Amino acid sequence: CDHVTGECTCPPGWTGHDCKHPCDSDHWGQGCENPCVCNNSDGSCDPVTGSCSCEPGYTGKHCE
Repeated sequence: CDHVTGECTCPPGWTGHDCKHPCDSDHWGQGCENPCVCNNSDGSCDPVTGSCSCEPGYTGKHCE
C-alpha cells in the first residue's frame, strides 16, 4: 500500500481499497480495468490473464 494515501496496489484479478474484491466476470487484470474480449463464450474471462471461458468447440485466448 502507498505509505501516504494508504491506497493498495492490488494484484491482477483483485480490486477495492483493501484488495479483497475479485474482478466481476467481465473484467480482468490490474485493478480490474480491462474488459473481457471474448467471442463464442459466456462473456466471462480469467480475472488474472483475461483468457476467455470458451463454449464447446472453440479455443484460443478470445475463443476465436
